Amino acid sequence: MISTRKKEKMTKVKGTALIGLKSVTICVHDGKAPTVGENLFTLEGKENEGATQTAKVTGLSSDPVKTYGSNVAYHVSNRGVGDVKVEMGLLDVPLALYINALGYGDDNGIYYFGADTVAKNVSILIESNTADGEPVYYGFYKGQLSMDAIDFETIKDKANELATTNVDFAATASSDAATNGRYGAIVYGSDAEKLKKLKGQLKMVAAG
Repeated sequence: MISTRKKEKMTKVKGTALIGLKSVTICVHDGKAPTVGENLFTLEGKENEGATQTAKVTGLSSDPVKTYGSNVAYHVSNRGVGDVKVEMGLLDVPLALYINALGYGDDNGIYYFGADTVAKNVSILIESNTADGEPVYYGFYKGQLSMDAIDFETIKDKANELATTNVDFAATASSDAATNGRYGAIVYGSDAEKLKKLKGQLKMVAAG
């Protein structure tokens, strides 16, 4: 007979295979309350609000450092994370997200960038699903977006697909008291309280 404790452990075992990419939510840390369409954007396929194609997370572990002695690798240290990045392929990125997150200036509707342009800090939340259909959320507390290129292409005889915009997120450690030193967090499943807590830590919902 399986003990209650063993049953609890068994029910917590989860696979980590991911199926699909539902959305990416980006919150711009501009000192204002989170407001959809101004400093909070969820790219989930709604018309004129953008969509997500790909998201690749790298740098989740540091390179191991080996200490040699007596002709062997005596000790291996692999602490912390590496250069945490998220490379995203996005469609039809909202203009307000460009302007706010990338730090573009606004001269009465003329949006400009130059030597004094400074990107703002943002947090991001990626939503996918596990192989068994459960939602999974990957949150990153703090970092900056960069968009290195915009591609232009002539109209052809046949209709073209929308161009993918490559946007990179370079993560840094959180400096908030509750999450200090953390780069990101993961929530598996549809527990509303856990997701609300994570969104609060990501500044995607108003405090309190």
